Amino acid sequence: MSIQYRLTPMKDNISEDPKVGYYAQVVTRGTVTTERLCREISAGCTLTVADLKAAIEALVSSVEDKLKDGYNVCIDDLGTFSVSAQSVLATEEDGIRAPSVKVKKINFRPSVRLKKRMSLSRFEKARLDDR
Repeated sequence: MSIQYRLTPMKDNISEDPKVGYYAQVVTRGTVTTERLCREISAGCTLTVADLKAAIEALVSSVEDKLKDGYNVCIDDLGTFSVSAQSVLATEEDGIRAPSVKVKKINFRPSVRLKKRMSLSRFEKARLDDR
């Protein structure tokens, strides 16, 4: 299986002589749900779909709890989850109080193994009728 891409035009509007270039953009085949993942994993092992769903739910809950407690969470061979914060800009150190600090986003850094395996991915240009 290959990852499909399409060429997307990019205009250079900054220079006096605008140029058009192209870059590769991944064409997604859709989203795989937890249900589908569980069915596919279950077909290759002794765990049932219900067992897998319960394990995933427990994992999500545990990751959430650990992130809320200030930990980064590393799932071996998958990657590390962490939280970044946002707040208003204060001119003094005591100008920011805890209630004004919010979660900006949850970050994910893939593991070395996942990055290495993904770097070996094959790409193929999507046909126009595949869009």
